[in-house]
Amino acid sequence: MNVSKSMVRKMAVRGAVNMVRKRPLTLSFEITHACTANCWHCNWGGGVKETRLDAAGYRKIYDTMKAPVVNISGGEPMSRRDLPDIIRALKDPSGIPWLVVVSNASLLSTKKFLSLKEAGMHQLSLSIDFPDKRHDEFRRIPGLFERMDRVIPECVAIGDEDDLNLNCCITAWNYKDLPEIVQVAKRWGVKINFSVYSKLRNDEESGLLDGDKNRAELKRVFEEVIEMKRAGMPVYTAEDTMWKFHDFLAGARTPGCMAGDRFLVVNPDGRLTPCAMVMAYHDTQKDMLENFTPNNTCEECYISTRAAAEKGPKELIASNLADFKKILPWNKN
Repeated sequence: MNVSKSMVRKMAVRGAVNMVRKRPLTLSFEITHACTANCWHCNWGGGVKETRLDAAGYRKIYDTMKAPVVNISGGEPMSRRDLPDIIRALKDPSGIPWLVVVSNASLLSTKKFLSLKEAGMHQLSLSIDFPDKRHDEFRRIPGLFERMDRVIPECVAIGDEDDLNLNCCITAWNYKDLPEIVQVAKRWGVKINFSVYSKLRNDEESGLLDGDKNRAELKRVFEEVIEMKRAGMPVYTAEDTMWKFHDFLAGARTPGCMAGDRFLVVNPDGRLTPCAMVMAYHDTQKDMLENFTPNNTCEECYISTRAAAEKGPKELIASNLADFKKILPWNKN
């Protein structure tokens, strides 16, 4: 969809207010930890016995924090039959929050895409790890890449601009394939946003580079992707953020984590955790801000959500300049 000037303005105002009030910029609702995949880099996979809130329960939690951006994820959120109801519950007449559903695409169809869009989803973000059938092996879902190769262009054809995008977690296993993954995004007619692997989920060191090994190749690949972005290829991630991802993958750590403040996770049962990888449960954000955030010394991730939420006002504007231009008074659209 094209982001309206009104919506961008409202999101900017809500974000500024939340930063002052110590409320999150991004709320991630992990509505199930069950998943159709069993990925190498993730701690979830298969069926999970869990307690789940209904749509009204998630809305009640949202109303305590009113984040301008909401991610609905899992596990695999499409495995919940009431996903459209959850989207409708979180949707607001004001147009915000910006509602993103994060999925592995294993259950995606044009019918399901349209049902989520009609419910109020603003964007469907689909995960990709390799530009070919290696993606199937990584996700442990036979035929997944072939399915995505067919269904994503079909959804793009019946949707609006930017209704779908890809997200890619950069690892030591796939970084050499990033330029080709960008080419796949172009072929499918979508943009791609990057994040970077952390061992916090599964304590697997091999997903990060080992010392100085392959550092020159890593830098070359990142330079190529950034040149592709400058040339107009559909890379959404800002250049400065890409270099921070590069540094983290190469061994740098990132202190100053603002989990619980700028972003946090709502679990299926409604309990809050500061992020998806630190299972410190809290019933309210106030409790989290008092008992977790001031003592948080973790520097073991720099995922996309953190990279976006921890930016200052100038960085946010620079990273989202095209959207912020929409609120300028001489733009009438």
